Amino acid sequence: MRTVEENHWLNPRVLLLLLTLFQLFWAHPALAVYEELAVQDNNEFGGRSIVFRNTEEGIFEGKNHYDSAGKMMKEERKYTEEWANAHGTSTLVSDFLFDIKISEDRFFSNAYASRRLISRTNSKYEQATGTLIKQTNYFVQNHLGFNVIFYDLGVKQRMEWNYPNNEFGYAKVITYYNAQGKVEKVENLYTDKAALFYGCARSVFFSEGEKKLRREWYFTEEWAAKNNGAIRKVRIFYYNPSYPIEPKTYYFNSKDEVVTPAEPFEDD
Repeated sequence: MRTVEENHWLNPRVLLLLLTLFQLFWAHPALAVYEELAVQDNNEFGGRSIVFRNTEEGIFEGKNHYDSAGKMMKEERKYTEEWANAHGTSTLVSDFLFDIKISEDRFFSNAYASRRLISRTNSKYEQATGTLIKQTNYFVQNHLGFNVIFYDLGVKQRMEWNYPNNEFGYAKVITYYNAQGKVEKVENLYTDKAALFYGCARSVFFSEGEKKLRREWYFTEEWAAKNNGAIRKVRIFYYNPSYPIEPKTYYFNSKDEVVTPAEPFEDD
């Protein structure tokens, strides 16, 4: 029969060491992987909010917000500078509906943003399936504006580049994709100043992969009035494996009749 001293798990010295390690572990948050910092009642969703840190995931402050039924409504994550510089994300905020994520705001560290030129990304998800339906990327440099990508069941449908700070040139460029992810149409919308100067408010380019099919330019009323009523220019591309064919260009008025402008439009 063993004595207490012989059973190392019951040895007072071993127990004292384990107790000391236990107290040391919990007394120093840096040593703990997960630590609950606070519990807040009656939050904006009528439930509880739990504040915590998780050193393994680089979270120095996290918040989980629940409704009165205990369902997740919102997650907030603030990451350490070291983690953010290594992984890119400095802050992450996610919104939920019936425990399914419907929105996510991801803010990037300065180091990451300077390399990738994106300061923040907002993603929207379909509540029924949880699939990505829309993603907005905000760029570091103001002249780059922001772009919005639209998805259908995870497949990219179109991408809109917005230039709110542009006074001259493009106001928005919209790229449309086919089911195979190839570009099939690009629509260019010009700023008011550009339209006034050049006489063109919008242009649309149709393609099949790298192959040009048709290009269209839509003119302002002022330009049309000076150019025999031409409101639209169309260029059609032809392809023949045996010999090259020059594209054909036409101008149309509001009645879709072919007209000849006083001055042909210099296209982009």
